[in-house]
Amino acid sequence: MNEKKLKIMDIGLTLFSEKGYHSTSIQEIATEAGISKGAFYLYYQSKEDFMASSIDYIYLKIMNRLDQISNEELLPREKLAQQINILLGYIESYKGFILRFFTESISIGDRMDSLIEKMNTQRIQWMKKIIEDIYGDQANNLLIDIMIQFEGVLNAYFKWIVMYNIKIDSEKTSKFITRRLDDIVNGMISQRETPLITKDHITSLLNYKKQDFKDVMQTLYEKITSLPIKNEKKNQLYEVVATLKKEKNQTEANPILLQGLLAHFAPYPVLHDECEQLAELWGIELLQNS
Repeated sequence: MNEKKLKIMDIGLTLFSEKGYHSTSIQEIATEAGISKGAFYLYYQSKEDFMASSIDYIYLKIMNRLDQISNEELLPREKLAQQINILLGYIESYKGFILRFFTESISIGDRMDSLIEKMNTQRIQWMKKIIEDIYGDQANNLLIDIMIQFEGVLNAYFKWIVMYNIKIDSEKTSKFITRRLDDIVNGMISQRETPLITKDHITSLLNYKKQDFKDVMQTLYEKITSLPIKNEKKNQLYEVVATLKKEKNQTEANPILLQGLLAHFAPYPVLHDECEQLAELWGIELLQNS
């Protein structure tokens, strides 16, 4: 996301937090950003589009940070504690906006439906992976019940922080919640509980949807934009994206060229999912790092 668009977003979210969504006009956002109302529409089609883009951008930043932790050399419990710490940090940063969003009954059209579907799927995948990494086969039969109870604990703390403006130490809280997950899992195992909900109930959510080429490329572009690297390097990666799009239009794609292009993304773990999806779509194997 370019600097100007990001500035408009930051200003708009601040105004929404202070005044409310319905009480904030596009003109106010434009004025605070030092642009004309017409210029606002160069970046966003409407206030609803602005809101959806903001939510998507924030969620992408969160998932990128969680992915970064997932790829660090840490024990699974340490990864979880750090990831919860990150989530708590974002909740604290955006709690004014979150409160307004849920108390004003904001509707932003069909795009929000697809965003919610994507966020739900990614959240479930994140919980599934971390629980399986920590507990292995012990959690297999009880996986869904563990996920439900874990999500309930997380959401309850998030709600109290937002609704009642509670200030708590995020690092201490993240470790505390991680221990509560241990209590949940160990308690269910020791009691030899049988699952209430099985994987069969939510097969579609436990398996990633196979995205089409356009969706994968859009996600790849957005993730590159959020990478903490120099603009020169970002521009190089953008050029790779453009070349991949051109290659997609060829009658017969060159597998060796595609492998070489995708190798440019290898140093960035947050881009690995998209590389694997593109490799699957093209029917090629990714080059292995030496």
